[in-house]
Amino acid sequence: MLLPLLLIALATGSAGIIAYGTDPALAHWAHGMAMIMLSRRLQWPLVMLCLILCIALLALVISGKHRAWWLIALAPILALFFHQFAPWGNQRLYIVDFVPAEQATLRNDDWIVGITFGDQDYALPYRALYTMPVVFITDYDKRMIVMWSARANRAAAWTISRELKSRDLEIASTPADTLLLFDKRLGQFIVAIDGQTPHGEKPIGFEQLVPTVKTTWPVWQKLHPMTKVLGGYDFGDAPAGPVLPSDPGQIIDGAATETHIVIVQTATPSAIREDGIDNRPRNVVAGQTRLLIFRDASLQLHAFDRNAKEDLFLTFVPKTNRRIKEAAMVDSDTNSWWTITGKAVQGPLKGTQLKELTIEPDLYWGVMKRWYPQLNLAR
Repeated sequence: MLLPLLLIALATGSAGIIAYGTDPALAHWAHGMAMIMLSRRLQWPLVMLCLILCIALLALVISGKHRAWWLIALAPILALFFHQFAPWGNQRLYIVDFVPAEQATLRNDDWIVGITFGDQDYALPYRALYTMPVVFITDYDKRMIVMWSARANRAAAWTISRELKSRDLEIASTPADTLLLFDKRLGQFIVAIDGQTPHGEKPIGFEQLVPTVKTTWPVWQKLHPMTKVLGGYDFGDAPAGPVLPSDPGQIIDGAATETHIVIVQTATPSAIREDGIDNRPRNVVAGQTRLLIFRDASLQLHAFDRNAKEDLFLTFVPKTNRRIKEAAMVDSDTNSWWTITGKAVQGPLKGTQLKELTIEPDLYWGVMKRWYPQLNLAR
């Protein structure tokens, strides 16, 4: 009696770890990421152990030592295996079919991830990336990987070397609204939201970060008419634009997880609420950095360091005099006039150029705070 119970308990426990050991919800618990990675590393040894235990139970029944009704215990084990390895539950890792823009079947409300790689522009529709979130692009001897974290609304693109093989990658889990990739040959995990390992190191085979743009299809096509589009697939009912994070409504450091933010690449990356940014110059304090941030006429975001000369930190206001047409604002410290490119065109600081900073819009506060714990909302 004890032997079949022991075999069933061990087999069911192994199947349970296989089925739920990489569940994304574990990432919210202490040591959850470590549990997910360990479960994925032990997946196939656990499969073999589970099969051996099931065969042993079957042998006991065939030999007549125990009744056949013990085999009922194999049903939940089979269900757990089916839960983990069902073919329709697996996301595809990469696709390489691109078509010219005139052959694309995209709508005006379709959002895309735009990338310029080499001399070629590429548009990856959200509707494709929701079901196929990892894309490899090859341009002669150059290779690139694009990783899409849907509920973070972030795409990370990196140039890669030949050491990283697409066939060796698989999606292990989706913890905290991003992808966790596993390289079976190199034995390394890759977090898609930042292109790093879970320990914050650059993965083997990753080289340079490639800028990405998130915008609507008409805007991208107008700017890049010769773009190639990821196509040839049935997108089904996939959303055409961004979706909310998995836990909307929760409050983290005084702001809801679904709060739209932009991240400015200062010495320590800074987050700014996006709903307060318009065409008026905003003077923002982010840690030790004083920022100027605003939108231009095309709604594109710009961010500049307000440090003009040594310890001179300017404060900007909209211009009130239309006499200088190229100017968009004036600083209240020296009364110099500035363009939207951050250059002074009149006044004591004429000719001074402010340092423009890299800015990434349309992100969610909760997701980014979890993966960048040092991130704070700027004043």
